Amino acid sequence: MAFTSSTVRKQAELPAGSCSLPRDEALPGTAAQVTTWVLVEHPGGWGRDILDGSAFGQPLSTELSARMEQLGARLLLVRKPGREGQVLMASGESRRAYLARVGGRGFEPAVLYTFEVSDVADLLTLPLEKPETIPGLVVSRETLVLICTHSKRDRCCALLGRPLAAFLQEQSTGVQVWECSHTGGHRFGPVALTLPSGYTYGRLTFEQALTLASDIRSEQLALAGLRGRSAHTPIEQVAEVAVRSYLAQEGEKPPINDLSPERVSTPAEGVVQSARVTHRDGRAWLVTAHEVELPARPASCGKDPSPATSWQVESIAPTQPAEG
Repeated sequence: MAFTSSTVRKQAELPAGSCSLPRDEALPGTAAQVTTWVLVEHPGGWGRDILDGSAFGQPLSTELSARMEQLGARLLLVRKPGREGQVLMASGESRRAYLARVGGRGFEPAVLYTFEVSDVADLLTLPLEKPETIPGLVVSRETLVLICTHSKRDRCCALLGRPLAAFLQEQSTGVQVWECSHTGGHRFGPVALTLPSGYTYGRLTFEQALTLASDIRSEQLALAGLRGRSAHTPIEQVAEVAVRSYLAQEGEKPPINDLSPERVSTPAEGVVQSARVTHRDGRAWLVTAHEVELPARPASCGKDPSPATSWQVESIAPTQPAEG
């Protein structure tokens, strides 16, 4: 896929010891487990943790944290890439907000709601449990591409994420691109999250990001850099990516909501875990995988090395769909 800009950007040079330099950890199975994402536009400072009190003060941060826990949701701050996203908003100026339910269980579709707020504090009083009742709400058919650029959380997100977000914005890909706060897994920078589906990506090159945008427009799922869907457990993420990769080799690319993984074993049953992946047409595959130890490495830039593991697929075999 050719770039449409005369300026070809290069990946940033990372300092020695940066957490995203090691490449031996497999990507599948590493997406954060979140079923509901709440996003609000906030061009100002994010702090190391968006709810540590530095962005909104401690009282409001505590209330927002409790509100997200009540909803079973995760809050992200977003801003447009480049200079546009750095312009601070006046008090009371409308901000874009989103609520995404990622679906993914039993072919449940994902849904994205969009609405406006005048302040982040509005999230405390809006009926987010029943988003259909929020004044001015729209059920959006868009797909959002969120690129983590949370520099105070980890330098890899800034050095790798910001150029990628700016590049996608410049390319006029036809998808909504936002910079966002920490989504998890900065060791895989640059990291992307697509909503409402919750599919998460890592180590994206500029070319792979363009393919991701192109596949979104054609309602397909890009496989390069795919870490998994946030609706699923790690073994379910591993199994789905494995089956999608297997089918791609056979020339088949199932749409986003045509595969449904379900964990069969639990970690307590042993090292080897398994999950059944069912296709909407009735086919099913049993995937087995286990975690292998890797050399210790820092989970974040500046931290001491800590133990690390990586998922390794053992087998993919046709099986019977689950009863019922």
